[in-house]
Amino acid sequence: MLFALRIDADQSAVCSVHMTDLTPNFMEIRKAAPSDNGAARDLVRVSLAAFGIEADFDHLDRAIALFGTFETGNSIELVAVIDGALAGCVAIQRLGRESAKLFGFHVDASRQGRGVGRALLAAAIAEANALGISRLHLDTWDDMQAAVHLYESFGWQRAEDPHPDSGANRSYVLAL
Repeated sequence: MLFALRIDADQSAVCSVHMTDLTPNFMEIRKAAPSDNGAARDLVRVSLAAFGIEADFDHLDRAIALFGTFETGNSIELVAVIDGALAGCVAIQRLGRESAKLFGFHVDASRQGRGVGRALLAAAIAEANALGISRLHLDTWDDMQAAVHLYESFGWQRAEDPHPDSGANRSYVLAL
């Protein structure tokens, strides 16, 4: 697989992946735009439903509900696009000067296992690093085994489990 990552003058990471060994498609990873909001919400809704979780865009998942819009408080929002369709999304929200939380990381089920998540996560980490973030945190569910495996392959380390009301049961940290 060919993987290219470029940091533009405005410090945005742009990633292009030619998926030669997996599919004839070309994937672009770029900053989310307002036009991505509906597709991102649909992707998150379907992705969570596969695990028996209902998206709560009014409260717990509010930051995802604003994905790609001008009202978002997220520092980084990236989408993976294949053949003009949204294939994945991820967001990072600053928690402090050098720390941030990665969340809303979802890949379309039909695209999983093909490098989309790996490329999207790599681009998000690179962009966080470019913004001076030195520590990332994330919460997930232990039954999201593919995601857990991906995080661990990037060097994320288990952290104290989140509060039961957080919407997750496992936490990870990554030092950049």
